[in-house]
Amino acid sequence: MRIERLKNELREREADGYLVTNVNNVYYFTGFMDISAATLNLIIPQNGGAVLLTQPLSYKAAVEKAANCAVKEVPFGEKMVDRLIWEVRSLGLKHLEFDSIPIAIFLKLVEGLGEVKFKPNQDLIWDLRRVKSNEEIEFLRKASELADIGVEAGIEAVKPGVREYEIAAEAEYAMRVHGSEGVAFETIVASGPRSAHPHGVCSRRVVHEGDFIIVDLGAIYSGYRSDLTRTVVVGRPSKRQSQIVNLVLEAQREALQRIRAGLKAKEADSVARDVLASGGYDKYFLHGLGHGVGLDIHEPPTLSSGSDDVLEEGNVVTVEPGIYIDGFGGVRIEDTVLVHKYGVERLTHASYYL
Repeated sequence: MRIERLKNELREREADGYLVTNVNNVYYFTGFMDISAATLNLIIPQNGGAVLLTQPLSYKAAVEKAANCAVKEVPFGEKMVDRLIWEVRSLGLKHLEFDSIPIAIFLKLVEGLGEVKFKPNQDLIWDLRRVKSNEEIEFLRKASELADIGVEAGIEAVKPGVREYEIAAEAEYAMRVHGSEGVAFETIVASGPRSAHPHGVCSRRVVHEGDFIIVDLGAIYSGYRSDLTRTVVVGRPSKRQSQIVNLVLEAQREALQRIRAGLKAKEADSVARDVLASGGYDKYFLHGLGHGVGLDIHEPPTLSSGSDDVLEEGNVVTVEPGIYIDGFGGVRIEDTVLVHKYGVERLTHASYYL
C-alpha cells in the first residue's frame, strides 16, 4: 500500500508525519481526485491512520472516493490552516515533512506550531511515483491511445488557410469525445517560423503552404497523462525540411534503441544529441531528450545532459528530440514510452507522416 511505503520512508528519516497538499499526490495515496485548484490537506502520521481535511465543496465526493484515510470536513467560517494546526497538535506530531505549501500558509503553520519541525521533501513522493504499477501503466496506455486519436485529428485538419487554434480545437475535441478527461497540458500548434518555438502555444496565425506544423498534445485518463508530438509540412517539403525531419527521426530512433533499465538518463540524451551533431544541428536542440510522465506531465526521471537519474524498469518517459531554427522553423518528434529491462515499449503509435 502506498501510504505504508511512505510511512516506512518516514521511519528511516526519523520523521513522525507527512503533509500532502498537492491534489495529484492526494489522489495517488487515496484515490480521490479533486479539481486542480482544490484545497486539500492529507496528514499521514508515522503511527496511526491518515486524515484528509477538505472544504465543504469537496467533502461528499471525498467521502465516496477517498480510501485509506478518515475524511473530515472543515466547515464554512473555519480557516483550513487553523484546522490543520489543530489536527497536527492533536496527533502529537513534532517532525512534519511535506510536498508543497504556499509561503503564506507555511508562515502561519510555523507561527501556530512553533514546536514542530517542518521540512520540505517533495522528492520522497517523487521517488515513490517514478516507477509505475501495472494499473498505472494501463491508465497511461489508455491516455496514450487518446493522444494518438488527437494528433491524427489535428494533422487531418492541417491545410492552407486554417488557423493554429482551429487545428488544436479539432485535436482536443477528438480526444474528449473518445474519453479524455481533459488536455494533459496546453495544446501546442506552432506553424511556419513559430515552429522554432519549442513551447509555441496556439496563436491566430494562418497556416500557409510550405509551413512546418508542430502539434504537441496529451490526453488524461483516470488522472494519468500522455505526451505526443508530430511535425508535418503543408504540401511538398523542401530538401532542407526533409533533411531535418529525417535527422530528428534518426535521433529518436537511436535513442529508443538504447534506452533500457540501468541506462543513465544523460546517456540517452547524448545518443540523440550525437545524431543531431552528425548533421551539424546539435546547437539547435534546445531542451533535454525527455521527461517522466504520470499524474503530472513533467515528472522524474529527467532525460537531459545534466541529469543524475538512472532509468528503471517501470519508468514512463518521453523521447522527444528536436531542431529549432529561428526564421526557418522547427521539428520535434515525441513519443511516450515504457522502460523495460531490455528496451522500451512505445505507448503512443501515431504515424510519423514524413
